[in-house]
Amino acid sequence: MVIQSLSPSEIYFIQQGVENNLRNDGRTRLDYRPFELDIGEISHAVGSSRIILADTHILVGIKADISAPDPLTPNKGSLTFSVDCCPSASPEYEGKGADYINIELAKQLERVMKDSNSMDLGGLCIMPGKYCWNLYIDAIVLDSGGNLFDALSIGVRAALANTRLPTIRITQGEYSTVDFEVSDDPEAMQSLDIDGVPINVTLTTIGNQFVVDCSGEEEQCMDARMTIGVNKRGNICGIQKGGVAGIDAHTINQMILAAKQVGSEILKTMDNVLKDHHIATK
Repeated sequence: MVIQSLSPSEIYFIQQGVENNLRNDGRTRLDYRPFELDIGEISHAVGSSRIILADTHILVGIKADISAPDPLTPNKGSLTFSVDCCPSASPEYEGKGADYINIELAKQLERVMKDSNSMDLGGLCIMPGKYCWNLYIDAIVLDSGGNLFDALSIGVRAALANTRLPTIRITQGEYSTVDFEVSDDPEAMQSLDIDGVPINVTLTTIGNQFVVDCSGEEEQCMDARMTIGVNKRGNICGIQKGGVAGIDAHTINQMILAAKQVGSEILKTMDNVLKDHHIATK
């Protein structure tokens, strides 16, 4: 979606609406737009999802392979993130500018999903120090209508919930070596524990107030933003600030409380969708 640059009067209109708790699309400051979530969209992936949040449209696919674990974490598998924003989604994704945006989005996912230890990577270990599962999580932004950080995290969590890995059986090889066999039984697949996997809730300051789930037009009025990772346990799994303006400590505390509240509602909605697809969550 191509979002036209706003005129000063349009920016003022949006700012006044936020100040009066009535945004230009009719929402209040903490209202989240409904989103559409589908899983299993990519047949050749071990897990996949598609999320449509207003005009933001993202497809997530997960691939898996087996290799030696990192020597520093011999009992854990790994997650690798990549994001590709299609040039057709927005003019800002054309040329070298897209490379910076893609890296920024992938790094943010890595921080909140991987570096926060919110996901049990020990469950991806096959044989400590020898073999582990590596998951490659690739997201494609097909259209952009604002709030990419949140939409990406929702899509990734749904794809992880949809992920199925073959059962591994440890075997005794020749000369007392230990090896493994990968089951080819489609009924004997293992799912991932996503109970601690967070989603992002991005809160954006516009004037003296902050809002959740910015539209593309509202993002043009942004002073600063806080992207906060929240999981089902109510834990904060990561915080990242963006924008040029500062945010005072009192506002940050309010943002964290709002992120927990909004995040809990989104996660409940997600889990209801997953249950409709017969995917159990804790």
